[in-house]
Amino acid sequence: MYENLFKSIEIKSNTAANHFVAQAMEGNDGAYGGSPSERTINRYRQLARGRWGIVVVEAISILDSSLARINGMILNEKNLDGFKRLVETFKTENPLGIIFFQLTHSGERSGGFSDITTLTPNTQGCRYLSSDELEQIKDAFIKSALLAEAAGADGIDFKMCHGYLGGEILRPRNTRPDKWGGSFENRTRLLRETVSEIQDRLKSKRFILGSRLSLYEGIRGGCGVAGADELIEDLSEMFEVIRLMDTLGMDYVNVSAGIPALTGAITRPTEPSKHLALHHLRYTQSVKQMLQQENLHLRVIGSAYSAYKENAPEIMEEMLVKGYTDFCGFGRQTFADPLTPQKLRAGEKINWCLLCSGCTKLMVSQRNDGCIVYNDYYKAIIKQAT
Repeated sequence: MYENLFKSIEIKSNTAANHFVAQAMEGNDGAYGGSPSERTINRYRQLARGRWGIVVVEAISILDSSLARINGMILNEKNLDGFKRLVETFKTENPLGIIFFQLTHSGERSGGFSDITTLTPNTQGCRYLSSDELEQIKDAFIKSALLAEAAGADGIDFKMCHGYLGGEILRPRNTRPDKWGGSFENRTRLLRETVSEIQDRLKSKRFILGSRLSLYEGIRGGCGVAGADELIEDLSEMFEVIRLMDTLGMDYVNVSAGIPALTGAITRPTEPSKHLALHHLRYTQSVKQMLQQENLHLRVIGSAYSAYKENAPEIMEEMLVKGYTDFCGFGRQTFADPLTPQKLRAGEKINWCLLCSGCTKLMVSQRNDGCIVYNDYYKAIIKQAT
């Protein structure tokens, strides 16, 4: 029934076995010090067995001073062997699988145990980042990308979405007076200079570079509006960001929206708000059509397919047949059933995400995060949390 879902597709010089993407979902189960734990490695072993075309390892911090989750992972020299083991485990289970590391600095989304920083002076409870610190953060992104290559990852996702620092800095309301704010050129400096230096220093020509963007955040002065005091959606500037990504030689854009902590219904619709997922289809379609019209080469990954539950394969097929996307991304569904693509192909019963937000409640409460409906371990944890 879904012949297009399982066709292979090229991304840079790599071949994805199908169009399914397991998007970054924070398990908050790293070992002390930020290395992948046994639980972390087992999660990605299961995703490898699920035969996703691309799997994205979640929200890996570039510094130990910026963690959104108390058990989040940190990519540094000390933890490199742990990340090598994660990749080796994944590749042993699925030699054809493509695995990305999502690199992030949490900024204002940092937890209370970490260094909560801001781009804007006098933000209550946050420390203002100096120009020199932003230079150091840029260097840390570069270093972590090179460590990701050393760990054996096939590429990185430069996280510029969902209210984290990479997205904060793009906003029109980032009116810092230094070289990191104000003009579009300044607000894209972190992206531009980081990616350029990574490109220069990579050893492999096959290593994939991309970014997940919140095309529209739903806040005043946020990404996807026309100015610092605007609220109404205007995607013109975000399209310019995507054009810049293409100019920089990046390989894909993962289209998302919203800020989970502020406008969460946009990012991950629940059952009452599930029709907001239609905006994700619209955003993905508009990006793909712009790239086609301008003959740009970026691959497009859409988001929020978990919201369609058992109807997701049908929606995927339509989006692929009509040329509205290249890949279809699932977040919560990867918790509900990490074997989804393999089961669908084999005609087996799939545990579809019920959009109950139980995994979100676990994440917010700083506990190990997973599906509270189908997994007994997380069922027990949610009872403790409530």
